[in-house]
Amino acid sequence: MTVILNINTSKDIDIAIIPEVIYNETINKETKKIEDYFILHPKLLLSFVGFNSTLKLANQLAYNKKCGCYYKIPWITHYASINNIKNVDLSFSQQVDQYRYMILYWIPSPELSYMQYLSQIALTMIQDIKQYLYYRSNNLEYCGIINSKKYYINNFKNEKIFLNYINLFF
Repeated sequence: MTVILNINTSKDIDIAIIPEVIYNETINKETKKIEDYFILHPKLLLSFVGFNSTLKLANQLAYNKKCGCYYKIPWITHYASINNIKNVDLSFSQQVDQYRYMILYWIPSPELSYMQYLSQIALTMIQDIKQYLYYRSNNLEYCGIINSKKYYINNFKNEKIFLNYINLFF
């Protein structure tokens, strides 16, 4: 059963749509644990790309006085877990509000949106992987991503395993 999120304030929406599996880590801002979870669950990691793109598009449509559709959040949210429902949708106006709330405090601050915090982690990790692939495909000296980032060192014993992981999921 899919339910439209029944919350009005941007701050409450921001908390409600946090993925349930990393809710505590997100609230407590445990970046290392979130990075490790994203490495082990690349589908969730990649879903933040679509999430951010959808919110940005909704904001552009609203700016142009147009309307958009509902957005089905691709993970089990904290709200869904508490209310024992399967899926949660964001209305068009909620998407616009969430986007504007996320960019309100762009510079890291105590008031940084939780979804902005998660998005920054996910998008940085994806950017690191793209940079690694760029260096590799252009026969350049590697940027040291696999040796410098804890979440890669902890999860991949060598570069070949890391490359297999990339080929499988990216």
